[in-house]
Amino acid sequence: MKRIAVAILAFSLATPLAQGEIEVTRATLREHVLKLINRDRKLYNLAPVQLDVHVSAFADGYCRDQIRTGTTGHYSIDGLAPYMRYSLAGGDDGLSENVASWSATYHFNDRALYEMSRRSQDAMMGELPPEDGHKKTILDPYANYVGIGLAWDKGEFRLIQEFIRRYVSWNRPLPRTATLSQQVMATGRPLFGTHIEAISVHHEALPAAMTAGAANAIHRYALPDQRKDYLPRLQQRVRRNPDGTIEVARLEYSDGSRGDFPVGKDGAFSFAIPFNEGEGIYTVVVWVRKDGASQPIAATNVSIRVTSQSTMPAAALSPASPTTSAARTSAHPDRR
Repeated sequence: MKRIAVAILAFSLATPLAQGEIEVTRATLREHVLKLINRDRKLYNLAPVQLDVHVSAFADGYCRDQIRTGTTGHYSIDGLAPYMRYSLAGGDDGLSENVASWSATYHFNDRALYEMSRRSQDAMMGELPPEDGHKKTILDPYANYVGIGLAWDKGEFRLIQEFIRRYVSWNRPLPRTATLSQQVMATGRPLFGTHIEAISVHHEALPAAMTAGAANAIHRYALPDQRKDYLPRLQQRVRRNPDGTIEVARLEYSDGSRGDFPVGKDGAFSFAIPFNEGEGIYTVVVWVRKDGASQPIAATNVSIRVTSQSTMPAAALSPASPTTSAARTSAHPDRR
């Protein structure tokens, strides 16, 4: 996955408010950006995305933090990638992020805010392969929600789009912090007629703080290559013959295994997340597939910060209220 922040200087658009001019509200500007997004998705025969107000509030916070710290890309100075930041804030779904930033020497008026939003969207949609990460994110056929973050202060403007894939209903929220000795169960059910196809667990080192300059120098993000894939447990197939005999077929994957976790007839799954790689960030990706679809959907990116022992009070181990999600993964696992 590639995401490249749009960093543009906008001196001509940064002018003082004219006398009697009404300052734009965040709600009206957000609605403007949503219309631009769905306008472009419609051109490619894609269903519109719905605005998620909770994810938008999360994205607003990141925009304000960017202005405060002088950052412009996907990484914050605490070293968190988008899927970590979103998930550690309480998100349970899949996420892909676009970022646009503008700087000038004057306060932005409302005309400039609308114009910068439009130009940012048009710039991302105007990308050409292979540098078209923003465009692909906007045109994600499996995205069904979007959070739109906005912040402006003096001569700084930030716009963040958080595209959400919401296809899994969790029985209970996963913790966002855990210890190596702790058993964490992921239990849930696919939504919208999908069925679970696999679960991937990615591992990477705990994030380290960085300077704003170092954060701005990172132009792309992706889930780590270190991962292990797990498949649903196959059931025996029983057939009664006309002569009354019973045949039992023992189903197996191509590697001879029968699968790793149980899935009920109603599609519900239960998966014990392994913390076998030591301390670090473990990101859980649940893959689902629609009946008849050629491609599976990476429907979650739940990141869990795992340490050798808890450094937080027990009450703090429960996640925040679900307001966010995580990032898209690489190739789909298949052992069959």
